[in-house]
Amino acid sequence: MEIQDINPWWKSRRLEEEYSKLPSRDLLGEISPYIEKKQIIAVHGLRRTGKTTLMHHIINLLLKTQKPDHIIYYSFDLLDAKVEEILDKAKGLLGIDIKKDRVFVFLDEIQKHDNWENELKALYDNYPNIKFFISGSSSLFIEKRTKESLGGRVFSFVLEPLTFQEYLDIKGIKIKGALFEKEAREALTHYLRIGGFPELVDERDHVKIDRYVKELIVDRIVYIDIPAAFEIDEPQLLERILSIISAVPGSIVDYESLADDLSRNRKTISNYIFYLEKAFLIKKLYNYSKNLLTTEKKSKRMYPASTAFAYLFNSEEGRIIETGILMNSSFKFFSRQGNKEVDFIKINKITLPIEAKYTDNVKDREIKGLLKFLDSHNLKEGVVITKSLESVKKIGDKEIRYIPLWKWLLEKS
Repeated sequence: MEIQDINPWWKSRRLEEEYSKLPSRDLLGEISPYIEKKQIIAVHGLRRTGKTTLMHHIINLLLKTQKPDHIIYYSFDLLDAKVEEILDKAKGLLGIDIKKDRVFVFLDEIQKHDNWENELKALYDNYPNIKFFISGSSSLFIEKRTKESLGGRVFSFVLEPLTFQEYLDIKGIKIKGALFEKEAREALTHYLRIGGFPELVDERDHVKIDRYVKELIVDRIVYIDIPAAFEIDEPQLLERILSIISAVPGSIVDYESLADDLSRNRKTISNYIFYLEKAFLIKKLYNYSKNLLTTEKKSKRMYPASTAFAYLFNSEEGRIIETGILMNSSFKFFSRQGNKEVDFIKINKITLPIEAKYTDNVKDREIKGLLKFLDSHNLKEGVVITKSLESVKKIGDKEIRYIPLWKWLLEKS
């Protein structure tokens, strides 16, 4: 395939119809203010979350104001080539002058090209009119190399799996208040099953969903991506650790105990968990403390990055719901005080404890951890995420808001 074949706007001079029809991701709005700045924009994240589609949405945005032949897209999925060779090819076809013209260059799946960071550094420094956009399937490739060679030259963004609202937008489902609760809950069930992967929004066959997740995401990352970045002796161990975390999302992971169970040393387990996290397969929550040093040293909860992984490794419903909540948030903390726990701690202008109870019969004794957290931190409000129960309850001087999961997910948007 020739470079002109993957840059159809050079000839058509118009927006890409294929991508124009797809709803854009929320991340596009975050990236937009940085498009005209000199720094390289790097988009990375879990495999199959739609990074290529996002890049084409940015291209469509640029096509409204920029010359089509000043926008160059290249995917290293197709063929490996030096970045300068790609530019030379485009120059020969288009007659552009990269020393004078404002040119926007998109390099997709850049981690597949060796020495890309040094090539970009030289071009970035020598051709100030070029604006680069790069994508990669893992922060293992982006973070490590940009810090070493491209320090101060990159704005990085992470593309997560679809949020529930993004899923509804793609499906064209409008939810307007409690009248649409049935439709919302039906959509939520499917959304959680596919784990927020855009290519699965119309797939209903659970066997096909699991096969897609296992073969195109888990296996590719565990057996190809991570070993390509680090010297991994046992990719099977990576998958084993992922399966343990995904089968019981939200568990406290003790590295020493896990090392004993798997007959490995603690350092190996720590390294492999780090690789899984940097490859966006798992997420880590820290035990909340106002002292950040104390927080880092305390126990940690581990979750799969997508509910699809929890389904793949046969997790139970309550744990899947917790994973879905985390998949739609930027939470970094939980709380464990003695034997009392709170699932999530939201840190914003106020600190808000959030407990997940996917039922409509929540007893006061089941939220003792939340109440203790409110007391110990002198807070007045907490949230309990339920199945369909919605109410506000006073317990002493505390106000507890009970809200259905579907509604909480949409309120966040």
